[in-house]
Amino acid sequence: MNSARTIFLITILSIFALSCKKTEKAIPKLSFPAQLTVDEGTATQQFAVIEVSLSNDYDQAVTMKYSTADGTATAIEDYIAVTDGELVFQPGELTKEIKIAIVNDGIFEPNESFSLLVSKATNASLQQSQCSFVITNDDVFTPELKLPARLRVNEGNNAQMASATITLSGPTTEPVSVKWSTIEGTAMAGIDFTASTDNTLTFAPGETQKTIQVEVLGDNLLELDEGFFIHFSDIQNATFVPVDIVVVIDNDDSYSPELMDDGPITPNSYPGFILDWSDEFDGTAINTQNWGYNTGAGGWGNNEWQTYTNSPTNSFVQDGKLNIVATKLGQNSYFSARLLSQNKKSFTYGRIDFRAKMPIGKGIWPALWMLGNNISQVSWPRCGEIDIMEYLGHLPKEVHGTVHYNKNGHQYTGDHYTLSGAEGFNAKFHVFTILWSEYGIRWYVDYQPYFSIKDTDIEFEAFRLPQFFIMNVAVGGNWPGYPDATTVFPQTMQVDYVRVFKSAE
Repeated sequence: MNSARTIFLITILSIFALSCKKTEKAIPKLSFPAQLTVDEGTATQQFAVIEVSLSNDYDQAVTMKYSTADGTATAIEDYIAVTDGELVFQPGELTKEIKIAIVNDGIFEPNESFSLLVSKATNASLQQSQCSFVITNDDVFTPELKLPARLRVNEGNNAQMASATITLSGPTTEPVSVKWSTIEGTAMAGIDFTASTDNTLTFAPGETQKTIQVEVLGDNLLELDEGFFIHFSDIQNATFVPVDIVVVIDNDDSYSPELMDDGPITPNSYPGFILDWSDEFDGTAINTQNWGYNTGAGGWGNNEWQTYTNSPTNSFVQDGKLNIVATKLGQNSYFSARLLSQNKKSFTYGRIDFRAKMPIGKGIWPALWMLGNNISQVSWPRCGEIDIMEYLGHLPKEVHGTVHYNKNGHQYTGDHYTLSGAEGFNAKFHVFTILWSEYGIRWYVDYQPYFSIKDTDIEFEAFRLPQFFIMNVAVGGNWPGYPDATTVFPQTMQVDYVRVFKSAE
């Protein structure tokens, strides 16, 4: 009986104990959306809010470690980053929020995204480890007005239209307007173009391209390339960089010099120009107010053989002509002259005429050219060099025009002109000309064009500054080679005149 009673009591106590024991809770599942969107905003602070939930409550704290990571959206610029963030669910809590501050602005831009990454969960199982946030742009699109920096048009002989295409960076729902007017430069209203003022260019909603036109007035006068400006202001519903369009009128006219017995000759006046300075070499001596000398030997950077002197044997004025004479004494002693207007006369832009007759012979190298006034400060080639005429004595029918400049070191570009017929440049005088403006340089022989550069073709800044003249006859050098048994001395370059004309406008 005692044994049976004992068993009964144990059974009763066991049942009671089991009925009093707590039921163990399942580990909750931790979840949140895989993607959320939030407006960027422009004024008030915006937050990206993500709701994190547990599948059931738990009798222990649940924790989640998280951080943000850049995508197309970047921290500081687009949102405030979070590193080592921690979310804690206390026992019984089922939902919590994470707030990430969004950086707002008023700039239209594409939608951007960043991510929230979960690195660790405690007392819960993760359903996913990442949420992607998309920041939707809610700013109004403000297009940019785009203007061509430079417009070039050939002048022609009759009126024509210079057309500039103006564009918007994209379509908009608002009309866009901008005012424009022409402004004189070296080209003058009423002479070179028709002024146009207080115009309004309007883009209707959806339009992205328009054209404006200005009338260019042609003529048949050979003149410098000239320019005027199209100015823009008072833009509405768009942005733009306030820079004027430069309209360059490229001169395309010709000129015919008078033909004399000793060769072509040009006048001391031209329509549309005024004579700024000249040396006609009409006196009995070289004018020292205009010209000085380089003297000495040393090869002059080209392995030349001559020694330059200021002796009247090597340079003098006679019968209205400057004579620069290369002479030879003994077996290998050569002498010549190099005249220059440095610190006396210098010029920026103009119509420049040299009338000259060349020597002849292997190794004879005359030149009429210019160097920048600032050569002592910046050195060559930064100062710029304009070779109006260079000539090699063994090629008597050919002359060269070249420009030298600096662009990561010495650069040059040029071309040559060849006479037709049997005579060379040593037989008669010829006129060597450049038309030099802020928009480029053109080279001529007897006003026949043979080479030109635009200011946009090269590094042109050196050629917006004053340059002085040099006239010389070199003997030998890397380019022409050296005298041989066929070369006869003395050899003379004669210069009839040098004239500099400025635009009369």
